[in-house]
Amino acid sequence: MRSAYCGTAVPAAAFALLAAVACPNAGGAQRPSRSRPHVTALTHATLIDGTGAGPQVGRTVLVQGKRILSVFPDGARPIPDSATVEDLSGKWVIPGIMDAHVHMTGAAPDAAGYEKLMRWMVEGGVVAIRDMAGDSRVLSSLARSAMLDEIVSPDIRYSALMAGPTFFAEDARVASTSEAVLVGAAPWMRAVDETTAIPLAVAEAKGAGATALKLYANLPADVVAGLTAEAHRQGLLVWAHATVFPTGPSEEAADGVDVLSHTAYLVWEAAPRVPQDYTVRAKGDFEHTRPDAPRILAVLDSMKARGEILDATLRVFEDEEAHTPDAAGKGIAEWGAAVTRLAHERGVLVDAGTDNMGSPEDTVPNVHREMASLVDHAGFTPVEAIGAATRVAAMTMGLEATHGTVSAGKMADLVVLSADPATDIRNTRAIVEVWKHGQRVVPGGK
Repeated sequence: MRSAYCGTAVPAAAFALLAAVACPNAGGAQRPSRSRPHVTALTHATLIDGTGAGPQVGRTVLVQGKRILSVFPDGARPIPDSATVEDLSGKWVIPGIMDAHVHMTGAAPDAAGYEKLMRWMVEGGVVAIRDMAGDSRVLSSLARSAMLDEIVSPDIRYSALMAGPTFFAEDARVASTSEAVLVGAAPWMRAVDETTAIPLAVAEAKGAGATALKLYANLPADVVAGLTAEAHRQGLLVWAHATVFPTGPSEEAADGVDVLSHTAYLVWEAAPRVPQDYTVRAKGDFEHTRPDAPRILAVLDSMKARGEILDATLRVFEDEEAHTPDAAGKGIAEWGAAVTRLAHERGVLVDAGTDNMGSPEDTVPNVHREMASLVDHAGFTPVEAIGAATRVAAMTMGLEATHGTVSAGKMADLVVLSADPATDIRNTRAIVEVWKHGQRVVPGGK
């Protein structure tokens, strides 16, 4: 049985998921309470605001509705008489954390599973995520419910993947993201070749709710350039693997790709040639390619000059080396960390993305571990790592106008901690409460 959803055929099971998430009150589900007072004053906090500034002792944050009304030193301004005051003496406040690289499709079996996963992420301090190629029929429904606060969920921004036709014949993962649609023909999972009407393909991706194109594999340099230019013309961002095969990192950077994912894939810039086969992407020569090779540094400097962001994803390669070492070239994690350190030293913006967000069976979402890897292996200070997971991650997602720092007018997305993250980045896990769109969420659902 197939059901229609937004003009697209959807398997009946997927339709049930979409309907349940899009209409959470059906079947007795309840919306989060909105009965809090109009203004809440969070006082006497030590604030790390995400801008790169150090800890600011004795700060008050006024929350009004979904927004931050103002931020000021304790006692510098009057607090409205009607406000509820929460004394955060001995506590630290940071902006809501963002995971800049996740994959949602298939992460839960049904609507209840997705709601559990989303709430776990918020309770773990994650207020926004960037999905890097999934089924937009599910993602758009989740994103809508998150935006309207129908479920406790991070805000969701997602991509429409574009790759060469051979990718769709080679990669078994395509089936899970485009079920009931002709392979390579879905607006969110598009095969592109010289016959593709690029303006129409980009418009359809935008119509599917994508924030950006994800350029993945098997795309020549002229097609990468054309897709990037057209996406920008239509107001979309462009996110890509750091090598698209056969298009190399320097070509992507020169074309204006906004975010390059996976530092380790920059290794192909120093190779004699970039292979046609994207399946070797993690098999670079990390043992013999110097992290500071002139061609690698030139790419980093090109990215810095254009304001492009490096989505490093250090932790996923650390895990790969530990558990499936044959899946990648020897030394991939150490090499990626060394180049990420160089990128940071040379002023390239680096976000915090995991490629594996974790699950409710884990203690905390994996983005906390990614921040720790930036500190432990890539030379970031704890405050800089927090910035990677807040301000820079917001830039990655195109949310910098509303998210990423604790400042007046931004969304009231905050994490309150019981220990100082500026002295130990692992203290971002010491979560007392989270504010998402101005609503207080306490770990454990209290």
